[in-house]
This record gives sequence, structure tokens and C-alpha cells, in this order.
Amino acid sequence: MTKTVHRRAPGVLLGDGEFAAAGIGGSALHPWLIVLALAPGIILTLADATVMTITVQKIIRELGGSVVSVSWVMNGYNLTLTVLFLTMGRLGDRYGHRLIFTMGLALFTAASLPCALATSVHALVAWRVVQALGAAAVVPTALALLLQAFPERRQGFAAGLFGALSSLAAAAGPVLGGVLVWYWGWPAVFWFNLPVGALGVVLALTLLRGLHTPRTRAALDWPGVVLVSAGLFCLTLAIIQGNDWGWVSGAVVGLFAGGVALLAVWIWWELRTASPLFDLRLFRDRTFAAASSAIMTVDTAMMGTMFMLVIFMIAMMDYSELRAGLAIAVLPVAVMVLTPPAGWLTDRIGPRLPAVTGALLSAAGLFALGHMARTDPLSGVLWRSGLVGAGIGLSLPALLAAGMSAVPGGHKGAGAGMLNTARQLGFLLGVAVLVAVFAHTMHTAVNHAADQGQALTRAQTGLSQPTKDRLVKALDQARTINATAGMSELRRVAHPIAESIGNNVGFMEGLVLLQLKDRLENTLWDDVSAAFRWPFFTAGIFALLGAVAGALLPRRLPRRANQGAD
Repeated sequence: MTKTVHRRAPGVLLGDGEFAAAGIGGSALHPWLIVLALAPGIILTLADATVMTITVQKIIRELGGSVVSVSWVMNGYNLTLTVLFLTMGRLGDRYGHRLIFTMGLALFTAASLPCALATSVHALVAWRVVQALGAAAVVPTALALLLQAFPERRQGFAAGLFGALSSLAAAAGPVLGGVLVWYWGWPAVFWFNLPVGALGVVLALTLLRGLHTPRTRAALDWPGVVLVSAGLFCLTLAIIQGNDWGWVSGAVVGLFAGGVALLAVWIWWELRTASPLFDLRLFRDRTFAAASSAIMTVDTAMMGTMFMLVIFMIAMMDYSELRAGLAIAVLPVAVMVLTPPAGWLTDRIGPRLPAVTGALLSAAGLFALGHMARTDPLSGVLWRSGLVGAGIGLSLPALLAAGMSAVPGGHKGAGAGMLNTARQLGFLLGVAVLVAVFAHTMHTAVNHAADQGQALTRAQTGLSQPTKDRLVKALDQARTINATAGMSELRRVAHPIAESIGNNVGFMEGLVLLQLKDRLENTLWDDVSAAFRWPFFTAGIFALLGAVAGALLPRRLPRRANQGAD
């Protein structure tokens, strides 16, 4: 019979009646059996956040709807994850991580069936939200269970395994989706989930039975759930729609203001209630605060970079979608390969050095991407994106292990939920911020190139005045092209001169016009290519901020006794 343990983590104040009376957590099973049980759930739920990027065009053709409406097949999923990670993690603390993980994976798997059978975009979006409800339960509880499966001296390695599985999902999502959609259509993405998800549920029911994790008996803070969910919903929706609706539009500003107000009320409530959803005083712990901040900034850099680099390769380097997808896969693959050894290193030398070194490596790769030319070979893309991935792979286990080490027993699910919320916000911010920077730099580049082109046109002595006027007008029209609206629009910027401009001109004037056309297009293309520089530089700045936060981590991971049991 194990003895009840009641302890409070240093610097963290907990409400009365927090911990269930039970023994030290642990597992009688080999840790790798726990990894086997958790892997299908982690990979499936996180891959589904990216897999739908490949299916958009086919869904539009078969179910109808606009690009905007179909985009909510992805946005609805990511929005739900961000809103519910923290709540689901806390439910795991209250009712058991094993139970919440298994129920979440079962719900995710079951919702895949109506997704596959959906006959309208609205039905598909609705069932994707149900899927995300299950996924939001899987991810934070999986991290808590995985850390519990390994002894304290191997927490960094366990965090590295979680990072490896997450990165495998990110890399496999678009590739797997492309294969399934190519051969069997978009519903195959969801049919694939059914057998794999069912296997994951069976593995969880059989292999997780011997795993005991800390657990609390405190009542769930329902006012806190409502406030934080509503606040995160407003903030996340504003981030997702900022570039489409306009960052200074009334709707986006209102959403940001409402989100901030709701989260401010939530903070006020959490600091006063006896059983908070998440004890915000944990942010007084420098380790947890630094790890949360660094995770968000590093993931902002990663996801925004993957998004912009694919656009650069397709539009500027004339890659096919398949070639661009394979080239960008080196980034998450590098993360996947390096996270387990980086976790092992964190256990031996502590989290600070890997976190800082990794963030600096990522920043170096991002600034190198900013200097990449459109004529660079494939090897130039691979080593730069590989450097970014290597840096993230080195820093991520250190950040996760350090952040979770600061969370007391009975709160591991909520802690994992908060860290995953930070990661998800970083993913969404990365795309939104870099696209906003790109829209500004692209507008400036097109106007600059049009000014240069018009000056060059007016200086031509071999062209008639009517031909010059037509060229000047065509370059003015190029200024109105929205280069962020899609790949075809982006390519139009580099070819603003219609073939009809060359009609009804003499032979000698035609030769001059042909030479001028090439010069004008090269000028525009060079300026448009340079417009990608500052988005990559912005991602590099976020990575440097991650290095600053990582420097605040402790030299060694703290060793704290587990509290309570599942």
C-alpha cells in the first residue's frame, strides 16, 4: 500500500483539496510500449491539422463552395485546437489522462466517418470541428502520459520523442494527403483515419492500463473554461482572418479587443477562485514562463517559414507543388531526426544550452533564406531549411521538458495544454504575421518596379508615343494586382505586358519592344523575389526572441516528486 503524498511545488500556490490520495505515479510497462500506444493518436490528430491543404481544390470541385468557405475545413480544426487544449488538459488532470486520451481518440476516429461521407462543405466543416474536439483531448494528455512513462532522469528524451512524433505528423500530413487524394479522392483522407484510429484506441486500452499519472480531485472551473475559451476564440479568429478582413478593420480590431477583455477577466477570475482552471501563478516560475514564450516564438518562426518557402519555390523558382512539398519536408524531417538525441542531451547538460543554440541555428537558417535568390539550386533550399529544422529539433525538447518540469503533479495536463496552446498560437501567428509582412513588402516592390519600368519605357527612343502610352498604362495596372491572392496572381505581376501591346507595330519597333519587354519583366521579377526577404528576416527575429527566452531557462532540469496518482 503506497503512502499518500501531499506537497506543494515551490513558488506555486494550490487550492485546498487539490490532490487525490494515491501513490507515486509510474508504469509497470516498458516505456516504449507506452510510446507505441500513444503514437497513432499523436500522429493522426496533428497530421490532420495540415493534411487538408492538399484537398482544397478537389473539395471545391466536388462539393462546391468558395476558397474562403473551404478554407474553414482547415481553419475550423485549428481554431478548435487552440481554444480547447487547455481545458482538455485540465479534464485529464481531473478525470485521468488515460481516460481523456482514449475518449478523445475515439471521438476523433468516429467523426472521421461523417467527414468522409459529407455531401456539403458546411457538413464537412461541422464534423471537422467535432474531430478537433477529440484531437484537443489527445495532444496535451499524450504529452503528460509520455513524460510520466519515463523516469525523471529521462524527461528530456521523452519530450524529444513527443517532438519527433509531432514533426513526423507535420511532415507526413501533406505527403500522405497528396497520395490518398491522388489515387482515391479527398474522402480517402478520412477513411484512412478509421482503421489507424481504431488501432490506436485498442493500443491505448490495453497498453496504458498500467500507467499511473498524478490527478486532482478539485472541481472543474467552468467559469474559467467559458472565459478562456471565448477569449482564445476571439484572438484566434482575428489572427486567422486578419489578412483577409484587414488588420485595422472594425471586425478584426473588435475581435482583438474582445479577446483581450475576456482574457483579462479570466486572469482576474483565476487568481481569485479556489480551484482555477490553470494556476496563473505558475508564470511566476521563470522556467515555465521562459519555456512558454520560447515555444511560441520558435514555432511562429517555423510554421510561417514553411508557408512562405513553399510559395517562394512555386512562384519564384518555378517548382511543381510536388517538388516544393518534398523540398520543404526536409525541415520537419530534420526536427524529427534531431529531437530524440536533443532530448537525451537535455537530460545530461540541462535545457539552457540546447534551447539557445537551437534557436540561434534556426535564426541563422532563416536569415540565410532571406538571402536566397530565385536562381539558386535545390541544394540551396535544402541546406537552409535543414538548418532551420535542425535548430528547432535541438531546442524543442529542451523547452518542453523545462516547461513541464516546472508544473506540479496533478496539473500536468493543464501545463501540457498551456504549452500546446502556445505552440498552436505560434503556428497561427507565424502564417498571419509573415503574410502581413509579405503583403506590405510585395506592394512596395511592385510599385518600385512599376516606377522603374515606366521611366525605362519613356526613355526608349525606338518606340512610338502610342506604344509607350500603352506600356505605361499596363505597368499602372500591375500595381493593382493582389499578389497575396494566389499563385496565379503572383505570377501575373512578373508578366504585366499583354501580347496585344505588340500588335500594329513595325518590324524595328517590334524588336525594340521585345527587348524592352524582357528587361521590364526581369526588373519586376527581381523586385518581387526580393519582397520575400523581410518575411524570412521577420521569422529570424522571432527565432532570436526564442533564444533570449531560452537563456532564462535553468542550467539543469529540476527533480520534483510526483504527486498523486491516476
